[in-house]
Amino acid sequence: MKVDRHEQDEARRERIARVAFELFARGGLDEVSAQDIARAAYVSRTNLYRYFPSKVHMLLAHFEKAVQASRDDAVARLRAGANPQQVWAQVTARMADLGVRYRHLVGAVGQAVLGARPPANGQAEADRDAMTTAVTLVALVEPVLIAMRDRGVLRDGVDTRMAGALLVDACLLALLHGGHRDQREVLRDWQDRFSLILHGALAPGVSAGDVLAPPTHSGNGVTDTRRPGP
Repeated sequence: MKVDRHEQDEARRERIARVAFELFARGGLDEVSAQDIARAAYVSRTNLYRYFPSKVHMLLAHFEKAVQASRDDAVARLRAGANPQQVWAQVTARMADLGVRYRHLVGAVGQAVLGARPPANGQAEADRDAMTTAVTLVALVEPVLIAMRDRGVLRDGVDTRMAGALLVDACLLALLHGGHRDQREVLRDWQDRFSLILHGALAPGVSAGDVLAPPTHSGNGVTDTRRPGP
């Protein structure tokens, strides 16, 4: 059976991004060479650069795929009737955990995404990839905000896309400049930032604490984000 060339390319591209991330996670972005990645991914350096012009491209590609998986999970939970505040707590807890676990990679992702601009003629490939990642991050947050608005937690007419973009920026800035030691420190920092961003967007009678209460930890060490519905 003939194998589709596009599928082959996509599979190879995904493998390179995954292998590169595994190497970055162990040794850091600067310590891993293109030759290290090519050898681990079983491709030549020429092929490596055909798929990704730089190591940052590889990092963004893997990061974007992980974010998309988190979005799919969040949307599935919302469609199943989960409380949007609970889903929000799960999303932020996972982001905080990854931010601490891979803190040595946050700088490269954060700087690329925060500096991303809408596509334009002549824009560098890295900028376009960073913009795609930024849009994917907003797409992770926005469905939860829409669900909150539909449940009466946020005011009608709130621009969920703008709010999502601001929340994503707040997350990345906190990770870049916070120097957090663990997930709980990240979440505490985010509570203050989120409260400021959502000020005025909450429906009458709803407080920021109702939406942004930090998750607790169960006896087995697993984050427990359960909260009563509004």
